[in-house]
Amino acid sequence: MLRQSQAAIAVILLAACSPPAPAAPESEAPPAPETISIPAAEVPAPRESIAEMHGATCTWGEVVSSGISIWSYTCPTLRLVADETLPGFQREETGADGTVMRTPVIQFFAKPAEAPIGAVIDAVRAASPGSESCEIEPGSHDDHVLMPTGEAAVAYSKFISGEAEEPSLPCGPLGPSEAGGRTFRVLADAPDKVIMVDWGTEPPVYDPDTLSAAD
Repeated sequence: MLRQSQAAIAVILLAACSPPAPAAPESEAPPAPETISIPAAEVPAPRESIAEMHGATCTWGEVVSSGISIWSYTCPTLRLVADETLPGFQREETGADGTVMRTPVIQFFAKPAEAPIGAVIDAVRAASPGSESCEIEPGSHDDHVLMPTGEAAVAYSKFISGEAEEPSLPCGPLGPSEAGGRTFRVLADAPDKVIMVDWGTEPPVYDPDTLSAAD
């Protein structure tokens, strides 16, 4: 009996003097994902007439061509596409039968940055057959227009007043017409480019006021 008591006491003393068993390692929690702060892009709002025409069924986004950016709606059958060979943008429309039709609506003309807008007249005339006697003149809202001069201007004035049946296109496809107006402008942040904009006869999917140099 004495020996059993002594053995029990020895076990107790051994337990008291022994260091505690190491705790089972806890599984490490996965590191928290790194938070990356992405600044919100400044998205320009389309002019009201364009938003009313296309905003309900189309998506507003940026299109870039040859270093120039513009914001436009992309619709189920209508959108603006870049054309580096123009260079500029084309209006692309898909018909009910799947036929795709493209029409140039914005075109760029290069010039020295310090040169006036009229420096592109030869390139504009080449792109607009029938404009040999036309010049780029001040229009409205800081834009310019391609207009006939001399005898061509007299003939066009008679057409406008109803005194003659021609010419309806006195300066070719880039000049005045009954199918909407076309204007020319130099972008403040791209002074080496003159931009021709076709406004069409109804609000387009693109907003020319959002034209700017692309990064």
